[in-house]
Amino acid sequence: MKRFTRLLALLLIFSTLPAVATDKAKAFYKQGLEAEERQDYITAYNFYHQAYELKPTDIQYRASFERVRFLASAAHVHKGQLLEKSGKLQEALTEFEQGVAIDPSSFIAQQEANKVRRQLEQATQPTPPTTTEATQSALHKRMEEAGGPVELAPIANTPITLKLSADSKTIYETIGKLAGINVLFDPDYTSRVIRVELNGVNLQEALEITALESKTFWRPVTPNTIFVAADSPAKRKELEQSVIRTFYLTNLSQPNELQDLVNILRTLLDTQRLQQFASQQAIVVRGTPDQIALAEKLIDDLDKSRPEVVVDVVIMQVQRNKLRDLGITPPTNASVALVDNTVTSTSTSGSNVGTGNGSVTTTTGNATGTINLNTLAHINATNFQVTIPPATASFLYNDSTTKILQQPQIRALDGQKASLKIGQRVPVATGSFQPGIGGVGINPLVNTQFNYIDVGVNIDVTPRVHGTDQVTLKVAMDISAVDSY
Repeated sequence: MKRFTRLLALLLIFSTLPAVATDKAKAFYKQGLEAEERQDYITAYNFYHQAYELKPTDIQYRASFERVRFLASAAHVHKGQLLEKSGKLQEALTEFEQGVAIDPSSFIAQQEANKVRRQLEQATQPTPPTTTEATQSALHKRMEEAGGPVELAPIANTPITLKLSADSKTIYETIGKLAGINVLFDPDYTSRVIRVELNGVNLQEALEITALESKTFWRPVTPNTIFVAADSPAKRKELEQSVIRTFYLTNLSQPNELQDLVNILRTLLDTQRLQQFASQQAIVVRGTPDQIALAEKLIDDLDKSRPEVVVDVVIMQVQRNKLRDLGITPPTNASVALVDNTVTSTSTSGSNVGTGNGSVTTTTGNATGTINLNTLAHINATNFQVTIPPATASFLYNDSTTKILQQPQIRALDGQKASLKIGQRVPVATGSFQPGIGGVGINPLVNTQFNYIDVGVNIDVTPRVHGTDQVTLKVAMDISAVDSY
């Protein structure tokens, strides 16, 4: 008896487990919806994931789980970037790794995780000095001097206050003495009397104001020496310092974008000393420091990462046929038939010995069950038979399933078309026939070509991102199959 009781208890427990799992899955799904409305995508992803693990056959749970995957990964990446800016590299690496774990296809999460990992390795493992360190340092210094302009390093950084009306050479020399720099003049330079009034300006501003007043320009020769000359195109071309700078572009998606950027720089900078390096997606620019600064600003403004749109595509074999028949069906017709219940009586008279005279009455009915004219006058309620069919009670419920054939993702850049092709490529023969020339012996010529056509499910998606919260999709869908060969 005890063994039977234990077996019954186990059966009851196992029968209630699916119902409990279904209730928990519904609760997790509801909490996920609430978190998604609050735009807490990480919490929503966790709840959807738990609901999907409890009931993996439910398409609604799976669709919600896959939909929030990208948003949850992006939220971890955003948190990691904020931690990286604040200097918390280890915590930032944890956020990036969680983003990769949620969405392994997230390129930005992998890139940020690798970058922070390299920073941590460099911080913990300093590079040991080598025997050629001094030589490399000198070479690096010469490379910096060749690639970049000479910067002034004045001895005194105190603000300059000067009110003076004198020769321009005298004003330049006075400013140089106040800042602790040397001033050299071009032999062809002709001085003129100007008036300057400087109130609490730095060295750079003081030199620019003086150059504007005296129609001159200056350039640094060493960190504590400047050279002054008359402001003319010939002198600028002769004395202006050239700087070489290489700009690496990281957000180009098409080869023609590099050429477009080079054309913009050539037009706006008014220089032809630009060279593109397509294999490295780089641009080498040679020009004055002002031109290099303008080129850097233009490249920073134009080399922006383009928005990316992820489209989840689910191709299902849908056989959704629900049949529900619940209730009672009453009778809808009735039949009435005539029944012959009339009787006829016959009497027989005779004599019996010992008993006297007597009579016997016999009752007979119509064996055929029909009514004749003699009995028509005696019809009453007992001659009718009413037949009513029975009522029908139905309790029927039928629900078919849906089979998922493919569930890919399409990642497309803003304005760029992305294609998804599921199926096969079928060759189609096309050609021409050229008959031979009669009597000459030239055989007919047959020219056959084969074109391959994509047969199946073909989807072309072109997204367009408007601002930060709106996306429009241009979708072209083609579903085809081979009818016959």
